[in-house]
Amino acid sequence: MVPLVGLENEQQLRPFLDELVEAGLLETRPHLGRPPSVLVYRTPLPQERRIHGCVPCERCGECSCEYTKGLCRICDQIGRVEEGARKDVERWKKRLDEGATYAVGRGAARLHRWDCPSLNSPEKSLEQLELSRRHARKAGGLYWPGLPDLYTAQELRLKGCRKRLCGMCGPDPL
Repeated sequence: MVPLVGLENEQQLRPFLDELVEAGLLETRPHLGRPPSVLVYRTPLPQERRIHGCVPCERCGECSCEYTKGLCRICDQIGRVEEGARKDVERWKKRLDEGATYAVGRGAARLHRWDCPSLNSPEKSLEQLELSRRHARKAGGLYWPGLPDLYTAQELRLKGCRKRLCGMCGPDPL
């Protein structure tokens, strides 16, 4: 690149890089968990962001400077997925306590019993989440498949449910 811009060596670039760093358009500081690099910004960084050191992620210890302060993008995504999974399991348990015994999988055309082995159960889904946790950093985050919606027979009758019955669990007909 140096000959391309008409300079003889890399050291002649230093004044230009320093000027861009001073303007807040470029960052050359080392960051945790990343190889040395030059970061270019579309808009100038405010002065307070230019004088800070690298802020490690509270969970993994890698750099969080390009995302929420104190939390890197992947750890934030993992946290949101874990929170969604917790709420989904709570919803499932609450619906079971309310007497919902029929399940309809996400986008499925069949009606199941809540304990049908062909559906995602909280236990299966949480096990999958735990198994994928060790690969989450390489994969860019976690995935929660979501639990089926649960209904009572009365709710399905009121909706006029016309779904076919599962051949595996054979729920009672409405």
